[in-house]
This record gives sequence, structure tokens and C-alpha cells, in this order.
Amino acid sequence: MQSDEELIEKVAKEDDQAFYELFNRYEQKIFNLVYRYVGAYHEAEEINQDIFLKSYYSAHKFRGESKFATWLYRIAVNTCKNYKRKKQPTVVSIDDPEISSDLSAPASNEPVAILARKRKRAIIQRAIDSLTPNQKTAFVLSKYEGFSYVEIAEIMKVSIVAVGVLLFRAKQELKKELLPYKQRGEL
Repeated sequence: MQSDEELIEKVAKEDDQAFYELFNRYEQKIFNLVYRYVGAYHEAEEINQDIFLKSYYSAHKFRGESKFATWLYRIAVNTCKNYKRKKQPTVVSIDDPEISSDLSAPASNEPVAILARKRKRAIIQRAIDSLTPNQKTAFVLSKYEGFSYVEIAEIMKVSIVAVGVLLFRAKQELKKELLPYKQRGEL
């Protein structure tokens, strides 16, 4: 199996098969990041396509100074930030059938339980959306994507200390936002 770096070199030479291989390796991971960032399924699909088009047309710019995954996630994060900057914030509706599913299997398929899960997800998504763009990026990359501080620093082009500060502040803000819901038993 070829490495990501070998494949991106081939993509730079317009090897479509190499691009499809990279796309298959990363499409779902990047989509998950984008979806958590924007909170809307159809918008995430469009942004995801845009990210892979950008990576295809920018393949010749990959210099190997970082891992391919870091380079691709940097494109994804920047694209998400630009999208959010251009678009007014939207409120996630609990009636939206495309609110993300839990990472684990649902405990119950009863309508009341499903509605409760959707409400919880909507509350959490609104809290995450209230973070500053950099806090949100660091939090999503850490919590949902499992990146280390070092990897997040590379993706965001900030210091490791800055990542720590961003994550600390994000967690503090989320606690403050979510505490009233927890006290009322909604979370």
C-alpha cells in the first residue's frame, strides 16, 4: 500500500486513481470534521466536496513539510472557517432529521428517547457553535477527531501552548453554557 505522501505526489501529476485512493482514505474523516463544524448535513457535503477539490488542485503545493493528513485537515479547517465567516450563524432545530447521530448505538428507538437525544445534541451543538472559531476548531479536532496537541498545533499553525489555552477556554465556556441545562436535568 502506498503512503499518503506518495499518492499526493502522483495526484500532483494528475493521477486520478491516486486521488481516488486518498479520497477513499479521508472522505469520511473530513466529512465528520466538517459536519461537526457546520452542523448541517447538506452544507457539510458541499463543503467536503470543496475541500477535496481544493486538495486536488493544490496537490502540486504539497511540499512534505508536514504529513499529508495535517495538510488536508488544514485545508478543511480553513475552508470551514471561511464558510462560517461568510454565513450568518444558524440555530440547529431539534426537528432537523439530519442532526448528527450519537457516536454509540442508540439506547432506544422509542420516539420520546429519540427526541430527547436530538434535544441534547442540539443543545451541545449550540454550545459548541458559541465558541470562538479557534476554540471550536481546537475542541472539535481534539474531542471528536482525536488529534494530539502537537497535531492540532500543526493543523492550526499555532503553538502547542496556544492549543492548550484554546482547549482550556473552550471547556470553560462549554461548562458555563451547559451548566444551566445540566441543572435542569436536560443533559
